[in-house]
Amino acid sequence: MAGRIVCIGDSITEGLCDELALGWVGRVSKALAETNTKAEPWRFINLGVAGDTSIDIKHRLCSEVTYRTPQILIIAAGINDTAYKIWPDHRGQKVDLHMARFTWKEIFALMSSKDFPIISVGPTPVDESKLPNIWRPFDDKDKGTDLRNDTIAEYNEMLKAEVALAGHYFINMFDELDHAQFIKTLGDGLHPDANGFDMMTEIILRHLKIINIDQYSLL
Repeated sequence: MAGRIVCIGDSITEGLCDELALGWVGRVSKALAETNTKAEPWRFINLGVAGDTSIDIKHRLCSEVTYRTPQILIIAAGINDTAYKIWPDHRGQKVDLHMARFTWKEIFALMSSKDFPIISVGPTPVDESKLPNIWRPFDDKDKGTDLRNDTIAEYNEMLKAEVALAGHYFINMFDELDHAQFIKTLGDGLHPDANGFDMMTEIILRHLKIINIDQYSLL
């Protein structure tokens, strides 16, 4: 029986805008299968949902993750928390930093009794020159969604700290990506194309090798 790696997250986890329809989850799965020396490779389950915030992730953990009995859980979300929804009378983050910190504490508390390792993948940088992004406007007053790298950087530091407090593993995607190269892959300012997902995959694979994930396999 192959070990399960469950990946829960947002549109970047889902692989939105990848012309190869793989995203980083599909690429990591394929790469591990190609180098696998055991009878069966890891089986990846992609639970990425576009637009999900940390609050959405918290609500989906019990209903979508735990009953799948993962050997490893990868949580890759947070950038939607930092997004600003723009209306004429309001410009606020979807989930402010204090609420996000509290929500991540709750997420890790919910997972504290589980015996599988948890890997948290931090948010990615954006191309501010292409934002705000009007996509599926909520109403005729909706002026789009804005994101800023300074806000994402602050959020990234908060998440890194909370992951450390919970004793989990953090992949610092924001700091490890080459921003100048990565933002060239962001067609809408937020979502990478195939080249951007290749960059993310290289970083994730490097960390999975450091962790030696095969020690958690059922095989």
